[in-house]
Amino acid sequence: ASFIHDENWLAFNSMQTWNGVKLIYPMVSKDYNLKPVKPVLMAEGAYEAGSEYGFDVSPLWIRRQAYYSYLAGGHHTYGHNDSWRVLPTWKKALDAPGAFQMGILKKIFLVRKEWWYLVPDQSIFASGGQTSGEVLNLAARHKNGKWVMVYLGSKTTFSINMNKITAGDKVNAFWVEPKTGDLVSIGSFSNTGVESFSTPDGWEDAILILETSGGSIPTP
Repeated sequence: ASFIHDENWLAFNSMQTWNGVKLIYPMVSKDYNLKPVKPVLMAEGAYEAGSEYGFDVSPLWIRRQAYYSYLAGGHHTYGHNDSWRVLPTWKKALDAPGAFQMGILKKIFLVRKEWWYLVPDQSIFASGGQTSGEVLNLAARHKNGKWVMVYLGSKTTFSINMNKITAGDKVNAFWVEPKTGDLVSIGSFSNTGVESFSTPDGWEDAILILETSGGSIPTP
């Protein structure tokens, strides 16, 4: 909506990507960086269990769409095929895996200190960042350096510039599994130099949290 972005009546920008998950990060990023600043909503991607996209819209696909939107600085709307079509199974769809995992996403963000100060920042990666294609590795931080959040779209190894945590000398690190909400503590690090990480075995995707004090995700 760049040609009408300056209009006073335009409160926010939104987009539809259908089955184009690779479009989400660049489109949200573009609108996030427009001036004047306005909210960005990734309003419609592929619906969970949808049959019209040419591939299986799995819970992993649903998670990728959502985290790509958030780590680009936007908001995300989830949908399920059976709900929007109002099929007889629509009530069952309310408890679909992707729907449940959107609740985990919500909790991951709400327990971050001042989550609304999230700033997308790929320079957090010393290596391994990825912003193009269907499988991305994305990073964002608190604007005052209180925490860093990294989303890894698949099994991978990468490294982080630890000096992005500027609000304290010690950095607590832990994994969160987006599929289950399970936490795995990694340990404490200095906020200097570069540290390498590998996502846990058996996880389809992963979130790395680095922060100046301990954090936890309420059990979903």
